[in-house]
Amino acid sequence: MSAQASALAAYLGALRLEPKLPFPEWATKHARTADGIPFKFRPYQVVPAHDMFNTEVASIALRQYSGAGKTYLFSLGYCYGIAQLRLKFGKMFPAEYLSTDWLREKVMPILRETPAMGSIPMVTDNALLKIWENGGEIKGVGSNSGGRIRTLEIDVADADEIDAIEQTAVDEGDKLAIFLRRTRGRRRQHHWLSSYPSIVGDSKIDAQIEKSDGCQWLYECPKCGKAQEFDTAHVVYPAGNPREAVAECPSCGGTFSDIERRESCEETGHWSNRDGERVTPGDLPSDKYGRRRGLHLNCMAHVGAHADKFANYLHEIAAGVEGWKAAERPEKARREFENTMRARSFEPSYAETASPADLEESLTEPPEMLPADVTAIYLGMDLNKEFIAVSVIAWGKSTLYPLAYEEIRGNWERPSTWQALGKIMKRKWKHPLGVDLGIRRACWDSGYQPDQVYLRARPFGRRVICVKGSSARAAPPIATVQKKVSERIRFMLVGPNELKAMLYDWLSPDVTTRTKVKFANYIDADGMPMFSDLYFAGLTCEDRTEEKHGGRMIPIFTHDKKVRNEPLDTFAYAIAAAKADRHDHAKQMLALELHAEETKGKSSPVRKDRGTFGKSVGGGSWL
Repeated sequence: MSAQASALAAYLGALRLEPKLPFPEWATKHARTADGIPFKFRPYQVVPAHDMFNTEVASIALRQYSGAGKTYLFSLGYCYGIAQLRLKFGKMFPAEYLSTDWLREKVMPILRETPAMGSIPMVTDNALLKIWENGGEIKGVGSNSGGRIRTLEIDVADADEIDAIEQTAVDEGDKLAIFLRRTRGRRRQHHWLSSYPSIVGDSKIDAQIEKSDGCQWLYECPKCGKAQEFDTAHVVYPAGNPREAVAECPSCGGTFSDIERRESCEETGHWSNRDGERVTPGDLPSDKYGRRRGLHLNCMAHVGAHADKFANYLHEIAAGVEGWKAAERPEKARREFENTMRARSFEPSYAETASPADLEESLTEPPEMLPADVTAIYLGMDLNKEFIAVSVIAWGKSTLYPLAYEEIRGNWERPSTWQALGKIMKRKWKHPLGVDLGIRRACWDSGYQPDQVYLRARPFGRRVICVKGSSARAAPPIATVQKKVSERIRFMLVGPNELKAMLYDWLSPDVTTRTKVKFANYIDADGMPMFSDLYFAGLTCEDRTEEKHGGRMIPIFTHDKKVRNEPLDTFAYAIAAAKADRHDHAKQMLALELHAEETKGKSSPVRKDRGTFGKSVGGGSWL
């Protein structure tokens, strides 16, 4: 008898000796952790474990926090389905490569560590197809592979990260619905859906939860005994000291430690559906919800380990809150926290972008010289048929100070037009340390008349980077600066959408960021306000939305052409210049102070060119 035949005989013999068990019993009997310890369900995993292979449950949707153990639970389900029921599984991610990675790095190691799978010969072991001799199968697909999805014949349709599935106008039907229909005609039909949520009003997992019985995980307050859902908003701690975090009951106001939270979660935790009914293992979802089970679980239900660098899990949660507040882009960091820890969809706060009127009202009197925290000055330039638009921005520790917005009228073919730009590039501004600052770095848009822009940029060497907006909608703010040897200039692609999103966040009064923009009431050479209502209209003239791309949400800006957008474009290019310069406030302030020390006792440099911007209201100015 061959080795393969012997293995098959041993497997069939084991089947005859070992009657089929329900999944929860099978898992606790056969599954082992990586350390060889018998598997034990977390309290909130028992109900879904009973639902996963219950043919009377139409679907199960999980909206859970990162670290809830969903991957291990579902992987054990795969082991059980193959070993005991000989089922065919289909696993769909938004992209095919994600399915490949998931099978290789997540599922297969668990299957190999499970003793019950060891005696079942595998006959096919490809990247996206696993077949065992008893008929069990796992097929991985991506939602971007419509042809492969339509060929599936599966018992279990497992759709992961469904909020990242992209749907376009040319797609033939809803991708998720098409995948779920691949179980039609099978004796057993199981639908598993899971995902972190995304944006309020645009979340597929939210939609699945809304159609279901909508269960939430409740446990009792150790102080008053009331069963309720606890959230990260109930984590409190002294300002700046997340290590001292405790949980606060919203009902009685009492506080309790992380140990008390965990003990209550394990001893009193239970699922409650949207009708307020307690759900116990084996209970079926109501017919009025189409027998659809929906389970929402946030990180306050966590009973596993915490990272070693934290005192406890509440400390870890509090540190996460402090982290997004201190992030360079808090809105983006807060969204990640909301999605992965609270397991809630994110509601962007950019809807209230600063209006031109609000910005104009925020104007202050111009100072005599640069603010003391300024360490560098950057310039953004945009060329068009009628004029050259220029924005000059002074960069402080946490504040941007626009110094000038100028439109140099004249055709790009005239040398005088470029000479006027050259004068701006040579300008100096007085700093309180007693030194003069000039333009440290500039980004010149080369999308229009690139040869002319390259020609005029060469004399400025490394100070000028010729830029062009990337055609990729999800392009990063800046790419790597390249040398165009033939043109003798430096070139860089930029992501206009990301740059403008940063600026809109900084301008918005409703978005908490580390960086803000402060305008002063300058008067130009014609006696008109430099930052006028027309300027602010151009600065905020584009509409901001978001769309899914590559499994994430990206900002998209559209311009209706009613108001010219050069103030916005040039400001964005000035930001790109600062990013390309890798602006480091602490290092540049130190260098500035050293330079000031070296020049002490010497006469201050005289500005030969005072520019064409004129004087400001109230006497002296940065300009």
